Amino acid sequence: YEAMNLPELAKISGYSKPTIYRYFPNKEDLLLALAIESAKRQISYFEKAITFDGRPREKLHCLFSLNTSILMDTNLDALLVHSTRARSKATPERQRELDSLDEQRIEINAGIIREAIEIGDLTLPPGVNEYKLMFTLMSTNFGAYLMYRSDSPVVEKWFRQLNFTDGSFGLLILDGIGWKPISGEWDYAKTINRFYQELFPELQSHRNKSEKSTS
Repeated sequence: YEAMNLPELAKISGYSKPTIYRYFPNKEDLLLALAIESAKRQISYFEKAITFDGRPREKLHCLFSLNTSILMDTNLDALLVHSTRARSKATPERQRELDSLDEQRIEINAGIIREAIEIGDLTLPPGVNEYKLMFTLMSTNFGAYLMYRSDSPVVEKWFRQLNFTDGSFGLLILDGIGWKPISGEWDYAKTINRFYQELFPELQSHRNKSEKSTS
C-alpha cells in the first residue's frame, strides 16, 4: 500500500491516468472504494447468517467463522483502512458510504448481543452495554488479523497451533463473561456444520481449504 501510486496503477492496468483520476483523485479514495465493496459483501453474508435458527451465541460464533474463512479478505481490507487512516484523505462521498456500512456492521453484531440479553443467555456487568462488549470483541478480532499478517515464524507457529478458524479466538472472552451456552457445555462444531449445511452449502469446500491451511 505504501508503495502504491495511481500513475503506476495506470501503467499496470492499461487505463490512462486521466481515466483513473476521473474516478479516484488519490490512492486513499481507491482504497476506500475497495473497502466499500468488501463491506457490502460482508454485510450480505451477515444478513443471511443472522437468520440462522440458533441461539445468539451460536449466531455470533457463525459470524466469526465466516470472518475467518470466506470473509477473511474483507476484514484485512478494513484493517488496512483503519490502520493507515486513509478515510480522512478520501472524497466525502466515499467517507459517507463507508461510514454507513460500518454502522450497519456494528448494529448487526450489537443486535445479536441484545437478543442474548433479552432471552437470558447473557447478563452484562454494571456499566457495560452491548456496544462496549462488541468493541472489545472487534478489537480482539482486528488484533488477531494484524498478527495474522505478521512475517514472524513465532506468530505463525502459534496461529497454526491455536487453529484460527471457526471463531475459536472468541470463545475465551465469551466463556469468560458467561455468555450461554458455554463452549464446554455445547457442541459448537456441530453448530458450525449445521450453519453451513443449512445456509451456505456452497462454502463448504472453501471452509475445508481454510481449515487445512491452518492445520
